[in-house]
Amino acid sequence: MTPIRRRCRPARVAACLLLSPFAADAARAQSIGFDPADYGRAQLPLRQTTGDAAAYVDQNKGAFEPISELDPKDGLAALARPIGRVDIVLRNARTGQQVGASCTGALLPGDYVLTNHHCLPQSGDLTPVKASILMDYLTLDGKGARRFEIDPKPVEFDARLDYALARVAGNPGAAYGTVRLSGEAVPGNRSMLVIHHPLGRPKVMSRFRCFAMKDQAEGPDLRHRCDTLGGSSGSLMFDASVAGIALHKEGGLDPKDPSSFNKATRLSAILGRSRILSEIAAAQGRPVAAAAPAGDAPTTVGAAPSPTPARSPAASPAGGPLDPAGMNAILRGR
Repeated sequence: MTPIRRRCRPARVAACLLLSPFAADAARAQSIGFDPADYGRAQLPLRQTTGDAAAYVDQNKGAFEPISELDPKDGLAALARPIGRVDIVLRNARTGQQVGASCTGALLPGDYVLTNHHCLPQSGDLTPVKASILMDYLTLDGKGARRFEIDPKPVEFDARLDYALARVAGNPGAAYGTVRLSGEAVPGNRSMLVIHHPLGRPKVMSRFRCFAMKDQAEGPDLRHRCDTLGGSSGSLMFDASVAGIALHKEGGLDPKDPSSFNKATRLSAILGRSRILSEIAAAQGRPVAAAAPAGDAPTTVGAAPSPTPARSPAASPAGGPLDPAGMNAILRGR
C-alpha cells in the first residue's frame, strides 16, 4: 500500500511525523505517537489533551467542583441556587450539652426546606433548638451569603425514610428559586448530579462518575456512587431532567472497594408518604408516586397549608449539562 503523504506546516512537522506512519492503515493501526523527549519514561503524557482535572481530584480527595467557578447564568449555577447549608444547634436531653451540626437542604415552594430527618431529629437524646439555612455560600469568606431562620420543629418528617420538611422564614425562594421534585423511577446506571456542602464548606457539585449502582436492593433506598462527605446529608440528587429524584442520607463509599456505595432515599418513596411534597411535585408537573396506604403516613405537626408554586430553575434537555456528550456513560465504559 502506498503511504499517504501529507503536507505539513513547519509548526506541525513534529505532530505529522508522529502520526503519518500510522495513517496508511488507520483501520488496523492502534499505535500512538509520543514526544521523543519523553522516550524512556514509563508514563507517556498526552500533551495538550487534558487540563488539571485529574490533579484536582487527587489533591482534593474527591471530584467536587466549586459552584463559584460557574458563570451565574449557567444552567448548573441556576440549578444550584436553591441549595443551601443547613446549620443546626442540638441539645442533649440527658446532659444539657449543646452541639452544632451542618447538613444540606433545598428550598421548596411554600417556604419549605427539605433535608434529612437525622439533621432535624425528632426522637432520641438530641433535639434541635435552632436552625437556619445559609444561601449562596460559595466562597470561604462568605461574601454575598444570606442566612434564613428555619423552624427547628419540622411540619412533616419520617425517620425511616430519613426526610424532614421544615418552614423557613424570610421567603428565600423569591430570591433563590426552588427545586423541582420528581417521583420518577430511578433505574440502575442512571447518571446523576449532587449539589451539596461537604464538611460545611462552600457549595460544590459532584458529577464525576456520579450514577446509580446497577445492582439495587428492594425498598426505598437508592445505592449510588456519587462523592459526598459529612455535611452532604440532606442534599438532593438530580438527574438529566434537572429534577430531584433522591435525597442523599448516608456514606459508605470505599475507594478500595468498587462494589461499595452511598445511600439515598428515592423521592418516589418520599412523595408516596408526604401530602405536602406530593402536592408540590404535582403543581410542578412532575411524576408523583402513588399515595402510601392509610395508617402509613409520616408524622405531621400542625395543619400546613397547601404549597404555592414558586420560581424554579429552567429545566435542561435530557443529556444536557448533567451528562455532556454522554461523558458519564463513557466513564462507566458503556
